[in-house]
Amino acid sequence: MALDTTLGALLLAVGPSLLVVAYFLEGLLVGKLLHPSILFLLYVFAWEPTFAVTALVAACCLVSVTAGQFVLYQGFDDAGEHGRLYRAIPRLDRLPSAVRGRIGDRRMAIINRQFDRFGGHAIWMSNATPGFRGLMTIVAALNGYPRSRFVALSAVGNAIYMCLLVAVATGALEVVHFLPWDLGPDSFP
Repeated sequence: MALDTTLGALLLAVGPSLLVVAYFLEGLLVGKLLHPSILFLLYVFAWEPTFAVTALVAACCLVSVTAGQFVLYQGFDDAGEHGRLYRAIPRLDRLPSAVRGRIGDRRMAIINRQFDRFGGHAIWMSNATPGFRGLMTIVAALNGYPRSRFVALSAVGNAIYMCLLVAVATGALEVVHFLPWDLGPDSFP
């Protein structure tokens, strides 16, 4: 078996799991270091899974990013019972102070104003908007927003985002297949 097929088969088998982990970390972090959406697009372009597989992977990523946001919410929810969570994940209790320091007072004031203005709608709208995903997680927790409503609105926003991502990925893949270009190794001089 050739190295490229073995490596490709390995990445195809492990790729969805890595995407789920990357999306959990995206939900957990503020100031995104990871861009799992790009990895998702690369996964779709490189392996061209069926629409059902793409939708299943997107649904798993949706659950994962929402779970990551919930963990972050729990870390900032002063009224919540997050002791079990802190015991399960080492050093998680340091996360709120690190994130507060990273965001800064000025940015936090801007975000608070938007949350005061739009309420729960700010949660799903920020999660559905690239570049602002998860922005309202900390604010919702600090303002004592109900946990179940936070999870539901986060999931709605993340679902909208993942639907858009699947549409972009499958649409772009169809455009690439529609083009009459042959971009194989023999097509370049």
